[in-house]
Amino acid sequence: MTDRMVARLRPDELDELAEASYRRRRREDLARTFSSTRNPAPAPRRPLFLLATGAVAAVAAGAVVVSTGVLSGTPAGDTPPVAASSTPESTTGGTGASPATRIDARSFLLAAAATALREPAATGDYWYVRQRTTHPTAHLPEEFWTEARKLQLQEQAEVDRTGAEDDELVAINEKYNKKLENLRKSIQPDGPPYRAYIVESEERWRPKRIGGTHRVKSSDREVVFPSPQDEAKWKEEGSPKLAEDKPKSVDDNLPRPLSIPNMDITMQNVGDLPTSKKALAGRLRAQFAKLPDPHKEFDLYLWQTTVDLMTAPTTPGTRAAIFRILADQPGITSHGEVADATGRAGVGLAVESDDGYEFQLVVDEDTAELLEYSVAEKDEDTVRVTFEEFGWTDKLGRRPQR
Repeated sequence: MTDRMVARLRPDELDELAEASYRRRRREDLARTFSSTRNPAPAPRRPLFLLATGAVAAVAAGAVVVSTGVLSGTPAGDTPPVAASSTPESTTGGTGASPATRIDARSFLLAAAATALREPAATGDYWYVRQRTTHPTAHLPEEFWTEARKLQLQEQAEVDRTGAEDDELVAINEKYNKKLENLRKSIQPDGPPYRAYIVESEERWRPKRIGGTHRVKSSDREVVFPSPQDEAKWKEEGSPKLAEDKPKSVDDNLPRPLSIPNMDITMQNVGDLPTSKKALAGRLRAQFAKLPDPHKEFDLYLWQTTVDLMTAPTTPGTRAAIFRILADQPGITSHGEVADATGRAGVGLAVESDDGYEFQLVVDEDTAELLEYSVAEKDEDTVRVTFEEFGWTDKLGRRPQR
């Protein structure tokens, strides 16, 4: 279940490889994507990019199964550590809310739409995002990786043979993910014997112009354990390596979509998205209808698309339209005032999937900016992505000027 949770959350670390497979069809590009099972080359896709350390490189889609070794079962017990600093704390995705701070979800979303419209439009040469991520990790034996490499070669051969494009690639990837999950379960049917999490910071610069340099810088990366007992069990197992090494900085000029469920949205056209609720909703509904998953849920597609667009250089009008679309969706609940992993106050909004996962957004009440999103199954394993800063800058490697 952890595999599916991470796949659905789709942090950037999981999206780059998929995007490269979508956009670059030549055999040599696919070969590079699959060049390493344990340490996929940074140039291919993802990690928040490009840095998919320890991830199994997927053929095609946003439903990539793993990130930095996350192919574990669903452990039980306490919730994972907060990614606020090098000293993690326990969290369930927020501080919770007292009755006094309870906020109606629809009312807040409509207010956030009005707030978004008041924000000034801006532009620049690079869109900058700094984020802090906490996600589970696990060690898998060599026999898993040997078989996983075989599966990768099979899927690459299928893509080459069929010449699959976009939606076909998504379907191929889903089949591949199921095979990987079954493989993992056959080797670790009860999941890993302990729980551990990777906590890391990343900065990303996306170029506005086609052919510009995309840069990712990583820092403060560490493995943490939610309890002394988990760390002790890890040591009993021989202290296996839980986080693959990855470069501190990676540059590339691959064309990268901003949203895997919406492959046609890019840095070049994201500012042209509709600014009316009706027009934007119609576009998203049409795109959702094209997705291949027979069990897809629109509210989860919309949730992921919201994350992608709220952390991209969309216009104030488009951001307002996103909030208004969300306000019309049934099933969104408010957790009231909560704190993100860095301690910033925001309003927690949540939706539950049919199979028991809760997806939460934390939105700043004053600015309508997305502070954090997370996904958890019944308050167990939680993946959290905290957006510490984003905005335009005119120079690669430089942070936005405030």
